[in-house]
Amino acid sequence: MKKEETPWSKGVLLICTKCHKAISSKSLHEEGNAAENLKGFLKKSFKETGDLSKIRVVTSSCLDVCVDEFQAVTFAPTEGETETYILHPEEDREKLLKLLRQKIKD
Repeated sequence: MKKEETPWSKGVLLICTKCHKAISSKSLHEEGNAAENLKGFLKKSFKETGDLSKIRVVTSSCLDVCVDEFQAVTFAPTEGETETYILHPEEDREKLLKLLRQKIKD
């Protein structure tokens, strides 16, 4: 086994794809899977600010944090404690973006 350096410098965000099933379609405005949509939004936002090399944003299978009407996400920093949050994938995505930008600041 060989240890590899990660291409992202500050951490990885895991977004549960299974949570989409537990969120009412009435509360979602975008078509498709809420996790994929959230991932796309975050990646685009980080790319626009030049921060995409600091954080890896990926979808994941179940994170075992199942709360109806919420999306589970886990941020695992390269240094420090892993944190898991529940949020609405559309209504709270700006708050999540702001939080993650604070966590990956140089």
